[in-house]
Amino acid sequence: MSLTHEELLQALLNSYEAYYDIARVDDGSPLLATCDFHSTSERYVLTKKAKLWAAETNEYVFVFHVSELTMDSFARCRDLALERGMEKIHPHPEHMYSHITAILLCDAAQPDALELLERYKKSANFKLSLHGWMEYRIAAVDLSTAEVFTNRKGKELKKTLCQVIDFETKRKSGEEKKSV
Repeated sequence: MSLTHEELLQALLNSYEAYYDIARVDDGSPLLATCDFHSTSERYVLTKKAKLWAAETNEYVFVFHVSELTMDSFARCRDLALERGMEKIHPHPEHMYSHITAILLCDAAQPDALELLERYKKSANFKLSLHGWMEYRIAAVDLSTAEVFTNRKGKELKKTLCQVIDFETKRKSGEEKKSV
């Protein structure tokens, strides 16, 4: 049983909604939604004025849909997520790291595009890492086979996506059994 991109998108957004700021996008591009996460940790001595340290972490998720993942569509989505993600990162002394995450939902995928995705690496250091760093994570979900492909930095993302796909597939099959 396969999922449509809209079903998987809704399941993904449901899994992100507790901790992320979610926005649907309808601008004619393959971008369907963005999810932003921000966290700040701080330690004090006696009062908030005596701050020992602070660390800010962020994640910017961009969810795309393409009917077929080709080299061109991969490059277009990858670059759009990188451009918009870098616009959101504002390095400063308390910035620890930010992840830019692109999730590509595709009805079919060409093997050469998947190979390029798996080899893709991108990171940045801000002021010799004194103002933190950025890592780019990318994943593609081939909806025809329900397989998940990621680059090296996106390995933990693969586990999350597989869990969402499994949960949504079981939920969908349970609904179909009830309606019969």
